[in-house]
Parts: sequence; structure tokens; C-alpha cells
Amino acid sequence: MRGAVIALCCGLLILGPARLAFGAEDGAVKTEEPPLAYIAVAGAPGNGEQALTAALMKRLGAIGINVTSALEANAYSVEGVVRVTVARGGRQSVRINWTVFAPDGSSLGGVSQTRMVRKGSLDRKWGAAADAAARAAANPIAKLLTH
Repeated sequence: MRGAVIALCCGLLILGPARLAFGAEDGAVKTEEPPLAYIAVAGAPGNGEQALTAALMKRLGAIGINVTSALEANAYSVEGVVRVTVARGGRQSVRINWTVFAPDGSSLGGVSQTRMVRKGSLDRKWGAAADAAARAAANPIAKLLTH
């Protein structure tokens, strides 16, 4: 019994991020490759476009989504649009709208984030802000990718 458990665990490790899909007509279990996602960000000040793209690629990769740095025919597209507006008290409102598109171009849905920050704090480097935004958006985006 113990050997079977070890073999099963090792088998799961070999499968990696592939998902198991149940309900095949013959009752067999089949494996599906995780989706391939291309990420693009526009409108962010400073290094935000690059930082948000890299952070989301890292987060999606960590939860089993394959990511690519070039748009491919079979890739889903995750597009982030950043809008920064002036708020009161020396602050800015940062809104990121993520939209997920299927490989055929149809929209699968979106995720929106809004955060107040100190005015000018994102004018150069996003650093931890990009990672925090990616961390918050990764799971909802992954759900849209794996609908």
C-alpha cells in the first residue's frame, strides 16, 4: 500500500501543472494542458507596464498557467489598462482593468482593481506595488483562463 501511495505522489509530480478532467464518455481520466497566456499592460507610469507584466507572469506561472512573452495563435490574451487620476490630500487613485480574451478574440471577462497611493509614488519604479497588484489579480484571472 505504501509503495502505491509513493508511486501515486510521484506520478502527480511528473504530471506537473496539467489538470485532470473527469467525465470522459468512456469514464477514463484525460489530462488537459494548462492554458497559454500572453500578458500586455498599457497606460502605467514609470516602469509599471514592464513591472506589472513580469509580476503577473510570475504569479500565473506559480499557479500552473503557462505564460509566453510573445502573442501566439493558441494563447489567451490578458490585457491590463492602467489609469492614474489625481485625488485629494496628495494622493492618486490607480485603477487597473484586466480583460481576458480567448485565442479567438472573444472576451471571457475582466478583473478590476483600485488603490489609493501617495502622489508620484509610481512615477518611476513600481516594485512591491506591481507584485501586490499581480498577487491580488492572479487567481481571478486564472479562473477566467480555465473557465
